[in-house]
Amino acid sequence: MKRFASRSAFAVCVLCAGIAAFAAQSAAFADAKPKVSKAVTAQLVDAQKSLQAKDYQGALAKLKEAQAVADITPFDNYIIDRLMAAADQGLNDMAGASNAVLAAADTGAAPDDEKKAVYHDSLQASAFLQQWPKTIAYGQQLAQLNGLDATTAANLAIAYYNTNDFTHAQQSAQQSIDFSKAAGQPPDQNAMKIVMSSQVKQNNQAGAEQTLEQLAMQSNSPDTWAQLVAVSFGAKGMSDLGALYLYRLLVLTGGMKPEDYKVMGSLASQLGYPTEAAKVLEQGGQGGAALTKARHDAAMDERALPQIAASAEKSRTGEQDVKLGEDYWGYSRYADAETAARRATGKGGLKIPSEGPMLVGAAQTAQGKYAEAIQTLSQVAGSEANTRTAHLWSLYAQAKQRSAPAAPAGQSPTR
Repeated sequence: MKRFASRSAFAVCVLCAGIAAFAAQSAAFADAKPKVSKAVTAQLVDAQKSLQAKDYQGALAKLKEAQAVADITPFDNYIIDRLMAAADQGLNDMAGASNAVLAAADTGAAPDDEKKAVYHDSLQASAFLQQWPKTIAYGQQLAQLNGLDATTAANLAIAYYNTNDFTHAQQSAQQSIDFSKAAGQPPDQNAMKIVMSSQVKQNNQAGAEQTLEQLAMQSNSPDTWAQLVAVSFGAKGMSDLGALYLYRLLVLTGGMKPEDYKVMGSLASQLGYPTEAAKVLEQGGQGGAALTKARHDAAMDERALPQIAASAEKSRTGEQDVKLGEDYWGYSRYADAETAARRATGKGGLKIPSEGPMLVGAAQTAQGKYAEAIQTLSQVAGSEANTRTAHLWSLYAQAKQRSAPAAPAGQSPTR
């Protein structure tokens, strides 16, 4: 089972509520409710002064003196542990600070008005220490106080996932996502990954694929696109041409793996696009006979290209035009590919009717014409493989459209 680590290193702050108050006051312990024992007041005051002076070792020494006093109360230990967490934080001892936070919570002596902060810090600390049952316990207590937020809900989801409670893992991760959306923030990617992984564990493949799509659009990461494409290769009716379009998408997203270049080069060669084949094989560091042949055929193709273009333009059906457009793709002549594919679609008579709009939409995407591409790709019909491939290209166009900088007033977007 894939395991999830804590979302980030637990940065122990001056641990909210109680500690911040103690650091700001000069003689708060005498007035505390419940009160600190007189036997430890002097040590705690000295520890507080050391914290204010950033003498963290001195503060720890005084706090250990306080711990050694006989018959101290749970509240005494609560205050000592909270201050120890602040001192450990000052020394960048995150493990020590986290353990001190948990010790403070385990005293059971936190005042009611500090419990939300205590459970919040304890959930974070136990997640940092990967003490998952404690994370769940503190998360449940924090939830009862309506104290969960996007961060704590995500860490609670991690805890549930790592204890094989995938139902609650998905619920908590979704809660984290909802908190982020309500705050106008992008959802935490770890939360989305937990939703997806939990769906897989519960055999909800369709739901997992939808979540993966959302993650790809949000992160636009090469690995996520590679996962989506890998799933799509298994779509019903997938052809060599459809597979080539999936590999083209991988090239644009940066999701190509070393073994992909050889397969893509072979596909391009078989379909009659040697220039694209040679480029792909070179990019992937592939040598040998396949690259030699692709280069030879590409040189011949380049010499014949003007004649091929003239013949396609005169043809009555669009098959030659769409093949010309596919050939232009290998030269990175995306505007010419779009023009040829539009002409092919207008003439009709294509052996694969979906190829025309598919090439137009892909070429528009490659040119940065994302809104037009999304509209064009929605028109691709045919097999499950055809529509699935067009759907992925459309998702990529949407992701790029979201991340594109806004054009200045009165200026068209860059293409």
